Amino acid sequence: MSQENVEVVRQPISVRAHTRRRAHTRRCLEERLALRFPRASALLVRAVQRLPPRSRLRRAAIRRVAQLGFDALYRDDVEAALALYHPEVELIVPDYPGLDLDPVYHGLEERFRFERRLMAEWGKLQYDFEEVIDLGDGRVVLLGRLKTSGGPSSGAPVDTEFAEIFTVSAGRVSREQAFLSNAEALEAAGLRE
Repeated sequence: MSQENVEVVRQPISVRAHTRRRAHTRRCLEERLALRFPRASALLVRAVQRLPPRSRLRRAAIRRVAQLGFDALYRDDVEAALALYHPEVELIVPDYPGLDLDPVYHGLEERFRFERRLMAEWGKLQYDFEEVIDLGDGRVVLLGRLKTSGGPSSGAPVDTEFAEIFTVSAGRVSREQAFLSNAEALEAAGLRE
């Protein structure tokens, strides 16, 4: 699909640190269902993707999925956070300050390993996303900030712009690309600030 024919929908989102206080220590029903019935979850995501980008239901579903994923990360439940990921997901990461990481990770196990390593190195991760952009072509951009408490290795806290582009195909996240600059993410998505 050419970029000219895609309807881009930008909307504010509130995935912030205060969410961490409200996050339950247990998985919510949606998370338990996604983990127990992954094919049904993928089918539901595909149905939502067929809706027009300006659909209130589609916009609400995207916000909710982002909220649930980051709530799960706040309570260190990586399995629930990655429940909608494809087993062969590709993760592309930027050059994180002070960390020697591979630039690309393939597969769900590698994605788990990356998240655990990031938490071990930087301590508690706090994602403060302010905007979600549905590109209408199976890609979703999240823009905001990443703050860390500083882990045992690095020791220093981090506060930086942070953005991600998620590519969803067949109802699952098949590609995730992280950026330490919102402008870089927008450029990679073919948008301007």
